[in-house]
Amino acid sequence: MNRWVDIVRPVNGVMGIVATLVSAVIGAGLHFSAFYVSVASAAAIVFMVISAGNIINDVVDVEIDRLNHPDRSLVKFPEMIPKAKMLFVVLFIVPLILSILFISIMALLLVIVAEILLITYELYTKKLGITGNITISILVGLIFIFGGIAVNSVVRMFLLFGMASLANLAREITKDVQDMEGDVDRKTFPKRYGKQISSIFAAVFTVAAVIISFIPYYLGIFSIYYLLIVLVSDVFFIMSVYILFGDPERGQKISKYAMILGLAAFFIGGLA
Repeated sequence: MNRWVDIVRPVNGVMGIVATLVSAVIGAGLHFSAFYVSVASAAAIVFMVISAGNIINDVVDVEIDRLNHPDRSLVKFPEMIPKAKMLFVVLFIVPLILSILFISIMALLLVIVAEILLITYELYTKKLGITGNITISILVGLIFIFGGIAVNSVVRMFLLFGMASLANLAREITKDVQDMEGDVDRKTFPKRYGKQISSIFAAVFTVAAVIISFIPYYLGIFSIYYLLIVLVSDVFFIMSVYILFGDPERGQKISKYAMILGLAAFFIGGLA
């Protein structure tokens, strides 16, 4: 069982569920429970698509992972690969059915777009450096748009989309800095331009996300409670910028904590 947990990486899926619920709260406030069927379906869809993405990542990268991540299940137990492929197909098909049955045509279209982006990322764009980083960061941002669709309120989600995409783009570049030695078949941004320039770009994207985080408060979308929490999140983001130049691994971990705090800020902002 632990082998499959390693492949699916449910923690990532749970974070996607949280992001979906947060966007539903922001879109509908305390009335989001009126959309419980569509919101629950959206959360399940996000979890499955993220899990499918993790699976296909391990299948495609099994040879690379022998160097970068030798403890991953498909490296240690290659006999699992055929079943992993089958699970991937199931986790891609079921979200299409759920989206059309319980949410809307718009939701179905967004799921299709997300799945196409995931496939193209794994098979093509992740080898192109920053193009792949942008692709995966857009996918992260689209989770908030999807949550907004579930409660028929999309406009507010574009600020979350921007902030989440920029913050994740910084983390993606930082992770590529960590994996420079193992990325033998990828022309990643750090391999093209070096660790220092890549760290500068990651820092710029992080600062841009911090700046965007103030906009909902100054536009009157969220209350002072949002601002207080997002300030703590921003402190962690700035800390990650400072640290990533010397210790990319620690810097990206701190930025992950900052993103979690940012989610909490948006959740409180949606309720207040």
